[in-house]
Amino acid sequence: MSAIPIHTSDRIVFKQCRRKWDWSSRIRQNLRPKAPARPLEFGTAIHAALEVYYQPETWDADREMVMYMTLAEFRYVTNMQKKERGENISEEDRADFEERLVLGAGMLENYFAWAPARDNFRPVMVEAKFEVPIPGAFSDAVYRGRLDLLVEDFNGWYWIIDHKTTARMDDNEPFLALDEQCGSYCWAIQEQLGVRVGGVIYNELYKGVPEPPAMNASQRLGRWYSISRQQNTSYELCLKTLTEANEPLHLYEDYLNFLKAEGRQYFRRTQVHRSQEELQNLGRQIALETADMLDPQLRIYPNPDKFSCKWCDYRLPCIATNDGSDVTWILKENYKVDDG
Repeated sequence: MSAIPIHTSDRIVFKQCRRKWDWSSRIRQNLRPKAPARPLEFGTAIHAALEVYYQPETWDADREMVMYMTLAEFRYVTNMQKKERGENISEEDRADFEERLVLGAGMLENYFAWAPARDNFRPVMVEAKFEVPIPGAFSDAVYRGRLDLLVEDFNGWYWIIDHKTTARMDDNEPFLALDEQCGSYCWAIQEQLGVRVGGVIYNELYKGVPEPPAMNASQRLGRWYSISRQQNTSYELCLKTLTEANEPLHLYEDYLNFLKAEGRQYFRRTQVHRSQEELQNLGRQIALETADMLDPQLRIYPNPDKFSCKWCDYRLPCIATNDGSDVTWILKENYKVDDG
């Protein structure tokens, strides 16, 4: 008998809505929308680029070359996504892909200037797959998944890095200590490799690109550049612009301090330690959830929620199920079995 794969998505969706889980889970109907959501496509392209940037084999190579390869990968993946839309792609979608190319390249170039001073580790594995037995009486069930990046810091600790593109830098730190997804990755990769994992580093990239500070039409109080706090700039870019222009930095000290402390964050790293007891508890929790998912008496029903339903990929067949419409036709026309 082949192994029964349990994925993080199974666990999250199962506890969120069993009807959605029944359609989407790989151990159930395994259906995916034929047209993926645009935000997911952009995130996929950024992830692919960062996979190139953090390749262990090229970590010590010339970084200019690696940056060039990273940008090339982003453009390649984005263009392939565009090609998959077919020859009849709408003008709106064409414009959207062009905007993505500009935005993504700008984000990555900005990231190249920001990350090196904070990359105090060595990459070990990128897009690392794992598959480990689930504790308990499930000899045929395995926990399977993929993590963005595994690194080793200079003290010998291993950390999982999770890349996220976001339109808002919300205060999510209280949730991160309870994040079951990345916490389970820590447990799984530790079980598979036999290394000691310290926790997770969340690597967030804001969907935006800073601009250099605006130049004044005339010199103001000795300054050629604006110190307006409404500008779309960053501490790093502003400092670089002023330095290259040979501006007297002491005249911008308050503004630079503002940007550093309160300006818009284009990138953020949050490091969350996970104790060994936490990881073992997560392993036991996965076993309990697996028992529920594989229960022969399992009942399937929806769990409507104001926010989850608004963005749910299965909203249309769910409504059809409720009102008695032809769900079979809707699923055939709009979804496909995921063979990836």
